[in-house]
Amino acid sequence: MARHARAIRCRVAVVGDAYAVQVEVSDDGSGGTPAVEGHGLIGIRERVSMYDGTLRAGPRAGGGFEVVVRLPVTV
Repeated sequence: MARHARAIRCRVAVVGDAYAVQVEVSDDGSGGTPAVEGHGLIGIRERVSMYDGTLRAGPRAGGGFEVVVRLPVTV
């Protein structure tokens, strides 16, 4: 993300519970919304869907960009 966004800071958080693992990556860059999704987001979306997960990617309300992936836990 940071290589496209002219970001100064990047935050990565991994949280989980008995039902899912969620990975959140956000930055404070000014790259904005990509005109066309890059191969990176397409690849993430394909892999997440293989495991019945969800993907949210887009500009953050306070500026910057965010990618959030949630994958269900199966036992």
